[in-house]
Amino acid sequence: MNELIGFVNGNNIRQKVLSLLSSKGEMDGKRIAKTLRVVYLTIAKTLEELEEKELIDKKEEMYSLTETGVKVEKMIQQI
Repeated sequence: MNELIGFVNGNNIRQKVLSLLSSKGEMDGKRIAKTLRVVYLTIAKTLEELEEKELIDKKEEMYSLTETGVKVEKMIQQI
């Protein structure tokens, strides 16, 4: 778990994406990019990284936190 927390904390965009999905629930990549005011290609790469680590899940075009993602996000909030 500490490795995942370090992975997320090591990148400001990863932190923001997890926090956003935690507060808003499901969102598509373009909406995430627009909400965070970040270029879509950057968000797409970040979403791919988070998905590889099983912190987020993609169903059709919608992204949401996995159980692990929820736990990691809560632990980061407490730091």
